[in-house]
Amino acid sequence: MQHLDALLLAALRAAPRRYRMPPLPADADTAAANGAGVALAFAIEAARIGMEERHLPPPASVQALFTRALAQLIHEALAPERGDPAFQALVMQAQDAAVHEHAGLSRRRAGDQRAIKAATSAIAHPGKLRRMPPGELREALTRLHGLSAAGSWEELARAIKILLGRKLFEQEDLQSALQAILSNPALERLVRGSNLLRLAAVQRYQSFCERQGPMAGSHAAIAKGHASARQGESAEQAGVQAFCKIVDALNHREEGSARYRVVRSLRNPSGFPGEASKAKEEWDAAIVQSDANSAADIVLLAEIKTSPAAATADFPRLLRGLRRLAQAGIEEIYAFASADGDTRIEGASLRRLQPDGDSLPPHVIYCCPAAPESLPPVLSAASKAMLLAEPASLAFACQLLARGETPPPASLVPVWDALTTAPRLRAALYQYETARTARAAMLHPDDLLASVAQCLQSTGGTADAG
Repeated sequence: MQHLDALLLAALRAAPRRYRMPPLPADADTAAANGAGVALAFAIEAARIGMEERHLPPPASVQALFTRALAQLIHEALAPERGDPAFQALVMQAQDAAVHEHAGLSRRRAGDQRAIKAATSAIAHPGKLRRMPPGELREALTRLHGLSAAGSWEELARAIKILLGRKLFEQEDLQSALQAILSNPALERLVRGSNLLRLAAVQRYQSFCERQGPMAGSHAAIAKGHASARQGESAEQAGVQAFCKIVDALNHREEGSARYRVVRSLRNPSGFPGEASKAKEEWDAAIVQSDANSAADIVLLAEIKTSPAAATADFPRLLRGLRRLAQAGIEEIYAFASADGDTRIEGASLRRLQPDGDSLPPHVIYCCPAAPESLPPVLSAASKAMLLAEPASLAFACQLLARGETPPPASLVPVWDALTTAPRLRAALYQYETARTARAAMLHPDDLLASVAQCLQSTGGTADAG
């Protein structure tokens, strides 16, 4: 069956790449003429190449191109109507102490709410109160539970104080529990957060946050999550259907004991060698080949995405996952759980998944059924956000808003310097190279099917893989 494995590899190599990144401009002048995003991508890639390949800094003209383009990007992001609400929210945090405090409290709000609701339910849940005789205490505790459920934190604190002052009960444990809720820092933070929400600056900040998309936990956010899940399921179904057709064509090509099959949702065995931190541990789909009683060999490993941008974001984690799989013992057999039952895979097969630097092995692909973009952005949204969030960028924006004057682009040189030195900007430094590599490994399922069919036909076999 080795010749069929080679045929599949040939089909993978020959399949068209409809999601490839467009090339960057040939020179700085052309990059500058194509807008801030293209100019930044050109300058960032020049910095990466200079650091990685030439061990020399790019010319001063490239630095100047970067700072001018970043200044332009900041101007565009601050535009009242068409700007970037996420950046505008960050600038407000940098400008206003109350907004900064509100943002910090917001990050803790979900946990604080859970803590206070749990503490209130422990003494005032309706199920507990049914065993309490009717009266003022039961009514008061019922009200406490209702205020907690509604998120009325100021009223809850006020009601607890009143209840403690009225001395309607003699149980020390109930008094201690109420006092613990009242003095809990979580309730203090929730009350402070409610007070801050009355400020005009905080309300304006909230409007910027809402423009970014549905708030976490809202009905709109839940609906959006369900829609994304359905898109993911649809993409996986399209990919798996294509792989099943490929398997049928390969198995039909040559009868024998060796068989190909599709395995979905492979999961690393417990205790697998290597570090699991930030590495992919579940694999969407694979085509494996095995004899009747032998362990399987992976001949195609695929991650299925709903969009090319999703592959770019996933790529570093995929590389870490492959490097971990390649630490398998060469003579070991590993049992992977999957949606199709346990699959025994040869360690030697897993070791062949070792990436070549930051390039994927030829039999590892991304699969995507989406229509390609007419013009993929050469500067990712994530990289834009990282550059805009740099302290020098925020200081530039604050000065621009406070004085109405544009600071010199040279004040953004610290962002340029951090690109090649600060670990926090490593993803931005490699953003074009990562997107280029990930997209070059992405195939549409129809293109893969057609390529397999053509390779089979050219070698005298059936073309029925579509």
